[in-house]
Amino acid sequence: MQRVLVASLVVGLATGACDPSTGPDGNDQPASAAIRVLHTVADVPAIDVLVDDAVVLAAVSVGAVSGFTPLADGARRVAFRPAGSATPVPAQVLTLGTGDSLTVLTVRVGSVLNPWVLTDTGRVVPPDRSKLRALHFAATAPALDIWRTQPDWGDPITFMFPHEYREITPYMESDPGTWTVLVSTRRRNAQGVPVLEDTLLITAGIVVPAGRSRTVVVLDAPGGGLAYEVLDP
Repeated sequence: MQRVLVASLVVGLATGACDPSTGPDGNDQPASAAIRVLHTVADVPAIDVLVDDAVVLAAVSVGAVSGFTPLADGARRVAFRPAGSATPVPAQVLTLGTGDSLTVLTVRVGSVLNPWVLTDTGRVVPPDRSKLRALHFAATAPALDIWRTQPDWGDPITFMFPHEYREITPYMESDPGTWTVLVSTRRRNAQGVPVLEDTLLITAGIVVPAGRSRTVVVLDAPGGGLAYEVLDP
């Protein structure tokens, strides 16, 4: 995983031998939908992703996002287990419509890793603009302040405050170009206005071309601290 000051979009993980003309269990259902997985639970080094009891993604590393894997639409049973394990794990049902492409993050519920679907409303971008949003998905971190600089504004400004775990900001819109995201502890001046101090993470420049959007996901880093991923829809 790329940490702190290094931009990252990790793609191209090992996949199961899933024929795109069939469902993941080899049946005759056409693969008309797709999912990708961002593994976020820092103390599980890698996971296998099962759909309808078949491994469709193998050894997805923590902090990495897979490519899209084709699936048949309809109700699919999705489960995560430590890479290489044969231990049965509970599955959650995700319903995929025809043509759906879902981004799924891992989230721990008790001792089980479950899927958490990243929704993507408001993604349509004017052809001469760019958009960016931020998701707090660092389970061990408290509420944070998450800031950005954007192509038409060089001074840091907040997305929202406070920014709680699993909260996602609306898309912010700007000119095409380079954005930066900064994460800090919560600090306020006498008037209650956020103050950028105690910076915990600064991304490298995130280039968002005209007509495109990006999502920055703030994560727990293995061994402590914060990391991040940049998702292209």
